[in-house]
Amino acid sequence: MPNTAAGIHSHPTHKLGLRPPSRKPALRLADILTGVAPAHPATADHFGKLAFGLYENDKYGDCGPTSVANLVRLVTGGLLGTEVQPSQDDVFDLYRRSGNPKFDPKTGADDNGVDMQTMLEALLAGGIGNGNGAKVKPIAFAKVDVTNDDQLTAAVSIFGGCLWGVDLQTAQQAQTDAHPPKWDFHSTGEWGGHAILNGAYESGALEDVISWAIRVQTTATFRRRQLQEAWVVVWPWNLDHPQFQIGVDLSALAAAYKSLTGRDLPQPTPAPPVVADADSALWSAAKAWSAQSHSGDSKKVATALKTWAAAKHLS
Repeated sequence: MPNTAAGIHSHPTHKLGLRPPSRKPALRLADILTGVAPAHPATADHFGKLAFGLYENDKYGDCGPTSVANLVRLVTGGLLGTEVQPSQDDVFDLYRRSGNPKFDPKTGADDNGVDMQTMLEALLAGGIGNGNGAKVKPIAFAKVDVTNDDQLTAAVSIFGGCLWGVDLQTAQQAQTDAHPPKWDFHSTGEWGGHAILNGAYESGALEDVISWAIRVQTTATFRRRQLQEAWVVVWPWNLDHPQFQIGVDLSALAAAYKSLTGRDLPQPTPAPPVVADADSALWSAAKAWSAQSHSGDSKKVATALKTWAAAKHLS
């Protein structure tokens, strides 16, 4: 029988689904940071007014893939201005590839939860659907030191968000239903492991997460006692963002990745340059003339036009 997460179905609507950490070798965030902290406010709210999905984590132990799907929504909504929204089937696909190959939502079979690192390896290998039939794939992932508040803050400010694995106690059941929801440590009975998305930090040492499509505050005491693991994901969208460029040493990332895997760090295919309509119109009018034989100033203009068109990738 596969290793099953504890307490998945011990609550009628708040399902869990995080297995104990596998503790395999992994990239570490500390090894790839530049040491230069990007300028960031004392508080940050990347959640804003974005919408997040429940992805039937009220029925099944798919909290891990649900948090990945919500991370995709968070990062694309923040960096691109338009959310990429994985579908329910996309979440279930990642769930199956993360150690539950026979998962069937109709019967509940093979609903065993995930361990975070195995799920991230599956994400790195096969991506997650974007809701429109295509896949989005990360470049790498790295482990965050959960005892280091600076790293936790850097994970949000540099990467846009961070995946957390927490060990919940039964006290969090009532705390989740409170107004506002806030998780704080109280010594009660064990509930189980749960994967969530962190994307905001507030004054008073509060860090906010998305769990069951609900925004929940977490206290410093909760994190110190119940935050077991945290991970950042490097997406192609991150590479062009100033915060990422300041905070992450790409050479160190590539070297650490190769040392761990024996492979070169994957590089996203650059998008073709966008050709403005005005550029196309100008070249359409000037192309034939530029190809003709000229002399003097006319030759200089024709040569300059052809050089400009080549740089613009105009055909």
